[in-house]
Amino acid sequence: MITKSPSGALSPYYYKGGSFHGIHYGSYFDDSEGLLSMIGREEAFILKSPQKRRILIDLYETDLTKELTETLAEHIEKIRPRIVKLAITTEKRSLRKLQKALHKKAALNSGQLYFCTDMEEAKTWLVHD
Repeated sequence: MITKSPSGALSPYYYKGGSFHGIHYGSYFDDSEGLLSMIGREEAFILKSPQKRRILIDLYETDLTKELTETLAEHIEKIRPRIVKLAITTEKRSLRKLQKALHKKAALNSGQLYFCTDMEEAKTWLVHD
């Protein structure tokens, strides 16, 4: 059954013979309160379901402060039991900061986490084993 996640993404989203759960944390610009609210709703949605998911997080056009980066890392750590694979897409300037925070905080296996600036590349990585 196709539904929408709290951030408005189709879930599951079918792509190239596979599927994933999309999370739109993008286009919040400097609205950190709005982003934090959405993070809370997505987290509750994911944790309420017993299923494990392939997840794509879109962070384009969201200004990531140090505090928001740490909150995202904590969020991913909380939903970690429900993650099969996680791809994060954002602008190049935010990638390094996120990589450092998540490798330090979120204990995902090396094959479970992928960072890139290209949404299509991230989707393809998610649906292939």
